[in-house]
Amino acid sequence: MARAVAAFRAAWEHPRWGSAFRLAVAYVVVVEIVIQLIFGRIDIPFVHLSLIEIGRKNVSVPRGVFVNGAVIGSLYALVGMGIILVYRANRIINFASAALGSVPAVIALILISRKGLPYLAAIPIVLIGAAVLGGGVEVVFVRRFREAPRLILTVATIGIAQLLAFVEFYVPKWVSGQSIPPTSFPTPFHRFHFNVGIVRFTGDHVVTLVVVLGIVLGLGAFFRFTDMGIAVRASAENSERASLLGIPVRRVSTVVWVIAAVMSGLGVFLRAPLVGLPIGGLIGPSVLLFGLGAAVIGRMESLPTTFLAGMFIGIVDQTAVFSTRRATLANAVMLIVIPVALLAQRAHLSRAQEIGASTWQTVKEFRPVPIELRDVPEVVWGKVVLGTLVVALVVAAPFIVGSTRVGLLTLIVIYAIVGVSLVILTGWGGQISLGQFAFAGIGAAVAGGMAARLHADFFVTVVVAGLVGAAVAVLIGLPALRIQGLFLAVTTLAFAFTVQNFILNREFFGWLLPKDFQFVERPILYHRYDVGPDRRFYYLCLGFLVLCLAMARSLRRHRAGRILIGVRDNTHTMQAFGVNPARTRIATFAIAGFVAALAGALLAYQQGTVDAGTYSPLVSINLFAMTVIGGLTSLPGAMLGAVYVLGVPYLLQDRIQQAALLTTGAGLLFLLLFLPGGLSEALYRARDAFLRRVAARRRIHVASLVADSLVVADTSGDEHVVAAAEQHVLAGPGLEARRDVVRCPACGEEVPVDQVTEHEHFTMVETPT
Repeated sequence: MARAVAAFRAAWEHPRWGSAFRLAVAYVVVVEIVIQLIFGRIDIPFVHLSLIEIGRKNVSVPRGVFVNGAVIGSLYALVGMGIILVYRANRIINFASAALGSVPAVIALILISRKGLPYLAAIPIVLIGAAVLGGGVEVVFVRRFREAPRLILTVATIGIAQLLAFVEFYVPKWVSGQSIPPTSFPTPFHRFHFNVGIVRFTGDHVVTLVVVLGIVLGLGAFFRFTDMGIAVRASAENSERASLLGIPVRRVSTVVWVIAAVMSGLGVFLRAPLVGLPIGGLIGPSVLLFGLGAAVIGRMESLPTTFLAGMFIGIVDQTAVFSTRRATLANAVMLIVIPVALLAQRAHLSRAQEIGASTWQTVKEFRPVPIELRDVPEVVWGKVVLGTLVVALVVAAPFIVGSTRVGLLTLIVIYAIVGVSLVILTGWGGQISLGQFAFAGIGAAVAGGMAARLHADFFVTVVVAGLVGAAVAVLIGLPALRIQGLFLAVTTLAFAFTVQNFILNREFFGWLLPKDFQFVERPILYHRYDVGPDRRFYYLCLGFLVLCLAMARSLRRHRAGRILIGVRDNTHTMQAFGVNPARTRIATFAIAGFVAALAGALLAYQQGTVDAGTYSPLVSINLFAMTVIGGLTSLPGAMLGAVYVLGVPYLLQDRIQQAALLTTGAGLLFLLLFLPGGLSEALYRARDAFLRRVAARRRIHVASLVADSLVVADTSGDEHVVAAAEQHVLAGPGLEARRDVVRCPACGEEVPVDQVTEHEHFTMVETPT
C-alpha cells in the first residue's frame, strides 16, 4: 500500500507528465464517478450505485455524451476566454461578450441557409464583422467610461448586450424577410460522420474542437511572444504604471475587444451547426453563465484552465440533458461548482485581481443638505412642499392612471422594494449581487405555499418569507467572507439560475410551492379589511415600501450604517477600530435578503401564483441595471429607477420597441454617459443648484457648495510684498505697459523697480525666510 501511494505521489508531482496525470485523475474522479453518480449510475458487478432517482437513472451515461459535451463545452470556453481578455484589459465583467460576435455570426448563418452563400465565403463576414463591431464598441462606449467606476462600466456592458440583442432579434427579418431563424446550416464537413456509442458525430464536431484548441494555443503564443501580448499582460497588472512606461493602454484595450469579439463570433458560428440557433436567434443567458463559470474557474487569467473548465461544464450540461431531458440541473450544479472552485483557488488570486475586485466597490455618494442651510426657511419649506407633492402624487396615482393600470403601479412599488435591498447590499455594503430577484423568488415560494396550502395569516407568511430569504441570503453570502467583487457577482448569478430552474420547479420542490391550479388569494386583514381589489392592494404594498425606506434610512443614519460604509471603503482601517468585517457583510446580506424576499411575498399575492419565469436571471440583471439607473447609493434612486424602467413603457405603450430601447440598451448607455450616478444625480444636481442660490441670497458661505468663494486673494502673509506688487503693471491710455514701474498697493505711488526696496511701505515687511 505504501509503495502504491509513493508511486501515485511521484506521478502526481512529476515535472513533465504530472499535469497530464492530474488531468486524467480529475477526469476519472469528476466525470466517471461524480457525474455518473449524480446523473446516471456506476455499474459494478452485482452493484449499481446511484445518488438520486430522477430521469434515466436506470442506465449509465454513455461515453459519447461526455465527448459531445466536451466539444460543446469548448465553445463555452471561447466565451470564457473572451471574458478573461476584457477583464485583463479593463477589470470588468463583459456581459456583452457573447453578443459581440452574435450579430455578424447570425448574419452569416442566415446568408448560408436562406441565400445559398458558400460556407467558406461566410467566414470573412464573421471575422471582419466581429472585429469591426468589437473595436467600435470599445472606441465609442468603453473609452467614454474609462474614468467611471468599474461597476458603472460593467453595467454599461449590460446595456451594450441589450442593444446588440435588439439588433440581433431583427437580423433574420432584415436579411431574409423572415422573423424565425433557420434550423439547419449546411457545411462542407457535415457529410463526414462517425459514432461514439449511441451518439452520432459529424465533421463539424472535429472542426470545432480543432479550431478552439488552435485559438487556445495561438492566444498563449500571442501573450508570450508578441509585443502586444506582453503589453496586454502588463496593462492588466497595473494600467497606470504601464501607461507611464510608454505602453499604449487604449490601443491595447481596443485590440483585446477585437479579439474577444472575433472569438465570440467564431463560437456562435461553430455552435449553430451543432445545436442550432434558439428562437429569435438570441444566445441565451445560460451560455453567458457557462462562459463566466469557465472564466472564474480559470481565475480570470489562465486560458488553458479555462479551456478545460469549459469542456467540463459542457459535459455537465449535456449529461444533464441526456439524463433529465432538460438542462435545469446543469444550471443548478453551477451554484456548487463556481463557489467551490473559487474558494479552492482563493490563495492563488493575484494582487491585481484583489485590486480589480476592490474597485468594484467605488460608487458615487450623494451628500446631504449642508448643516449651514438645514434651518433656512427656504430649505425647510422646500422640503415640505416637495414631500407634499410626492405624497399626493403617490396617493393619487391609482386614480390618475385608471383602474386597468393599478397592477403596474403595484409592480413598480414591489420593484422599488427590491431596489432598496440592492442599495443596502451593493450601494452601501459593496457586495455585488446579480441575482437579487432570486431572493424575491424564495420569498414568493414560501409565502405562496403557506397561503395556498396552509391558508396562513398574511402577515405571518410575509414575515416567514422574509426570514427564510434572510437565511438563504446568509448561505449565499458566506463566500463573501473569502471572495468579493465580480467573483461574488458570478456566484449570485448562478444562484438566480438555480432558483428559477430548480427551487421553483414543482418536480423538485412541489411540497414548497402552491399546487397546480391553486391560486394565492389576497387576504382579508383582521377579517375586516379586504385588500383583494387592485387599488387596496397597491396601498398595502405602498405601506411596506414606506416601512422598508424608513428602516433603510434609519440604518444609514446610525452607527451600523457608518460601519457598513467604512467596511465598504476601507476594510483594514475598520478592522483596526475593532470592527468585524465578516459579521458586517453577513448582516448586510441578511437584511437585503429579508427585504427582497418580502417583496417576493407581495409579488406572489399580487400575481396570484408563483411562476418560475417571473424570477429569471435576466430579470435579476435588469433589476440591478434599474437600481444603477436610479442611483445605486440613493434610496430615492431605487424608486426613480423602478418608475423609469416600468413607467416609460406605459407612456409609450403604442411604441413597444422604442420603450424597450429607452429603458434598456440605448437608454441605459445614454443615461450612464451623462449621469454616471443615475437619475438621482440629476435630482441632487437640481437640489444643489437651489441651495447655491439660497446661500448666495443669504450671504452664507457653504464650503461643500461654493468652495470657490473661499479663495483668499491677499497673499501678503505668504510671500514678499514685492512679488505681489509686480502684478500691478502701469499702463495708461495710449501708453505701452511699463515693466519697470510698479504701483504701491498701500499708497498708490508709482515706484521704479530698482527703487522698490527703498520705498517705505515695501521695507516695512521683512522678506520671509
